[in-house]
Amino acid sequence: MSTSRLKRGKAGIRLALASVQWAFFILTGGLVAPIVVAAAFHLSGPETVGLLQRTLTVIGISSLLQVVFGHKLPILEGPAGVWWGVFILLASSVAEGPASFTLLRQMEMGLLISGIIMLLLSAFRIIGHVKKLFTPVVTGTYLLLLIFQFSSSIVKGILGVGYSDSYIHAQIAIPAIATLLFTFICGRLQIAFFRHFSVLLGVIFGYIAFRLLGLIPASPVQMQIFTLPTWFAWGLPTYNSGILLTTLVIVLPLLINMIAAIVIVEKAAGRTAQDVYRRAGLVMGINQLISGLFSTVGCVSNSHTAGFIASTQMTKRLPFILGCLVIIGASFFPFFTVALASIPVPVAFAVIFYSFTHLLTAGLREYETILKEEKKLLIIGVSLFAGVGSMFIPAGSLAHTPDVIKPILNNGLIVGVLTSIVLEQGIRVKDRLVLFLKERSERRKISRERNPQHGINDQSVL
Repeated sequence: MSTSRLKRGKAGIRLALASVQWAFFILTGGLVAPIVVAAAFHLSGPETVGLLQRTLTVIGISSLLQVVFGHKLPILEGPAGVWWGVFILLASSVAEGPASFTLLRQMEMGLLISGIIMLLLSAFRIIGHVKKLFTPVVTGTYLLLLIFQFSSSIVKGILGVGYSDSYIHAQIAIPAIATLLFTFICGRLQIAFFRHFSVLLGVIFGYIAFRLLGLIPASPVQMQIFTLPTWFAWGLPTYNSGILLTTLVIVLPLLINMIAAIVIVEKAAGRTAQDVYRRAGLVMGINQLISGLFSTVGCVSNSHTAGFIASTQMTKRLPFILGCLVIIGASFFPFFTVALASIPVPVAFAVIFYSFTHLLTAGLREYETILKEEKKLLIIGVSLFAGVGSMFIPAGSLAHTPDVIKPILNNGLIVGVLTSIVLEQGIRVKDRLVLFLKERSERRKISRERNPQHGINDQSVL
């Protein structure tokens, strides 16, 4: 009897630790976007805390809905890079004050419209057709560009750039790099406990190191104990034709991100591919509506969850569900929310670095079966070139570009993936056309050989 209790006790401890680790991972996916958006729109301190609170609520609810009713995979639903980019781009075009809140209310409307569009696409089963475009070429290109897109931010974050100012500081970089090495060592140990909880152990190690070195800023003193997230915190949604067109363009990148995340995480979790895209699309539409309702950046399935799963071997849904509930509960307590947000950004980037190395490995493996196909390699080369090149286009250079295409041109990941899809499908159509013409020519030749009089009659007519 005591042995069974001991086993249950150990299982309970492991479940609790796994849930906390997932909660920290979910937290890292929601910290940066609200802080950057708040800075871009010059929001006050309380407004920034409110945005962070609402973001955590939406991330927790969105992830929970997907794992229970949607694709049923443990995938973080974090702020979508394409939405994040639109917020930043549009913020640069307005001055601080009432005009910025007018734009934020228009963004609320854009999120609501995108949710409705996503629901319609899912209801008419269009998403399943888009999924067929995700071949090894497209999936591998997506993963590599995802790494390239985040690598600069991760490395800068580990070195302390942007933590206190825009310079590299040894007193920040050294403990962050030590955290990275500690996380990497834990993840490579043969002891299952350290391997499975390497991210959580890395966060604890980094937090203690930064706390002992006095590198964690003090939290605000005056704060409410309990508060519910506010609906339409920026005011009631406002319609704008420009936002409508922008939203129509954004829907495709959102679909690409969602489908790619499902495909990649299914492989990382060892689950047989299933037709879950209609359910996932419906839930994603609901999540966009929730994002608009709570005035946050729209969420989408994050592919880098696959790297976390690969590094920790945590594939079960229950710890993820409990982690979502922890984040939702924490968002109701501003003091707790700010305390969680006090985890140093360099520490978060350090533990994520290890997960992203697994994601890079997965991207390279997608290319294993096609390395000897010249056409495939050409598509990969052109797509990576276009995608990486687009990442270095200055935001200011898009000032005279139509707002409709800014979200795509400003996102190298989407440029590269769309390039790979267009090239691969274009080459397929060309090959089919060539094959069709060749077969028709051969049939005509055979027909003439069998009926030579037919050719003579044709000549007599002429």
